Amino acid sequence: MSGRTAEAIVTAGVGLLIVLCVRFGLGVAFERYERRLATRDPAEAARRRTSLLFLRRVIVAVVAAIAVWNVLSIYPETDQIVNALLASSAVLAIFVGLAFNTPLSNLGSGMLVAFAQPLRLGDRVTIAEHTGFVEEIDLLYTTLVTDEARRVFIPNSQLTSTMIVNRTIRDPRRVVSAEFPVRLGASLTDARAAVLRAVDALPGVQQGQSRVLVGDVSNGAVWLTVTASTGLHADVAQLGSDLRETVLDALAKADALAA
Repeated sequence: MSGRTAEAIVTAGVGLLIVLCVRFGLGVAFERYERRLATRDPAEAARRRTSLLFLRRVIVAVVAAIAVWNVLSIYPETDQIVNALLASSAVLAIFVGLAFNTPLSNLGSGMLVAFAQPLRLGDRVTIAEHTGFVEEIDLLYTTLVTDEARRVFIPNSQLTSTMIVNRTIRDPRRVVSAEFPVRLGASLTDARAAVLRAVDALPGVQQGQSRVLVGDVSNGAVWLTVTASTGLHADVAQLGSDLRETVLDALAKADALAA
């Protein structure tokens, strides 16, 4: 083994160790900062967590790039290429062009999203036709987990050029609704009271948030729209099934269900 090769191996090992130490150190420091902040303002801690995690990835990536650069500089062939690139006035133009026209634009967009925060880790959002929880904001992609447990990888550049619907900020609830027919002549007051009692008794439903609205009169029935609120991470498919079953039973017992 030549001396230059041995030097490259040692440099690579030292660089890897530095990268791991930086990653671990930043993780510990940011975690302690987040815990202190959470005791004062949980909402602010959630915002900072998204920014700090993305910042840690950027710093680790920069340190790793420097380590690789040092290894390449050991060999005369690659060192000449490195020096030529640094000395070239076209480097800046190339970098800017790449940043706006290649996946490097995802890195810049990710930084904007991490600090502007139209979405945060754990938020439930809709981007284009995809709705889910933000699981991770990486250097190039943001990962959504849908209700079907599928993972959707969205390029960060798309987040700065499309509409984002954040369903968590200010109103962290999920709503389930369904329509039910009430026979003509039945007491709507009694029917509404029976439905509200039945819905509020369902597990996972937020008490006092349910509503029963009188809708259309058609097909020989009065249609009631029942709306229930639940937590952000609830199984809304199961809750919707339970809601329909419970309300139908309540209307049947109240002799108000249309035939």
